[in-house]
Amino acid sequence: MDKILGYGEIMVRISSDDELSDSSYVTGYGGCEANAIAFLGQRGHNCQFLSSFPDNFMGRDIELFLKSFNIDCKLNFDENRLGVFFTIPGKNNKPTKIIYDRANSSFSLYSIPKSDLSNSFKEIKYLLISGITPALSSQCQKNILNMVEVAKNFDVKIIYDINYRKNLWSMSQCRLFTQKILNSVDFLFTSSNTLKEILEINVSSNDDDIFDETKKTVKELLKVYKIPCVAMTIRNENKLAALIEYKSNNYTSDVYEVDQIDRVGAGDSFLGATMHGFISGWDIEKIISFSASSFAIAHTFKGDINKFNDSEIKNFINKNVC
Repeated sequence: MDKILGYGEIMVRISSDDELSDSSYVTGYGGCEANAIAFLGQRGHNCQFLSSFPDNFMGRDIELFLKSFNIDCKLNFDENRLGVFFTIPGKNNKPTKIIYDRANSSFSLYSIPKSDLSNSFKEIKYLLISGITPALSSQCQKNILNMVEVAKNFDVKIIYDINYRKNLWSMSQCRLFTQKILNSVDFLFTSSNTLKEILEINVSSNDDDIFDETKKTVKELLKVYKIPCVAMTIRNENKLAALIEYKSNNYTSDVYEVDQIDRVGAGDSFLGATMHGFISGWDIEKIISFSASSFAIAHTFKGDINKFNDSEIKNFINKNVC
């Protein structure tokens, strides 16, 4: 079975329903790459996670957390700290407010020897990374660039979610790094707004067509970068959808209308569901239907990782399509 390697940071998530000082808080674990690979691990895929955590009870607890999703752990433990992020879900389908406290974490300081990568990548078919990780430190950037280089030497397919976070680095820094690796990416995950900002793409759009801007943005992207598969999430107030550009054709999903309880991890669900379909050999129509439903249903619960089974995700289609 093809092995999928995810490289990223897992943090403690502290969530509140309100900004008031007397609000109650809920804690859990989360991280972009881990959320996506947990989706795949739950479906029996051969998953491995590469990261670094403090050598204490929380770091060891995260190892158990990963293993509970059928994920093989390739972890470094040291004397540094664990990252934390605080969230307050947006009201009326607005973006979640996120505050990070992750500077100088074990993960951001972890240096991975290139020789270790060469040995590991002999058994890897897919590498899953995101644009959050290079924003954390110059060391993380170096690790990713080395990974991309080694991955290409071993014909490993690269899955990249741009995932720009303005409170971690500047747009110009993100643009420079993204341009360095885009031509090496095999599966790109992002949104129209993110692409337009990072790559300075200007397109007009028809507000009456939820897919129009995304189609035009992808078309402009592919004039410069030859990416085999581009998968896009679409949000328009309380309406949700997706588009996949593959082999010069674009495929659009149904449009969902849901009350959004928690947006954190929804894009990661979309990535995991899309890759589940590709790795399983599904046709694109089936993939876009399943991945868009996974994306939409992920807005309806609190927490990072999508734990719905395939039947629940498929049944969601019938109840929430506009």
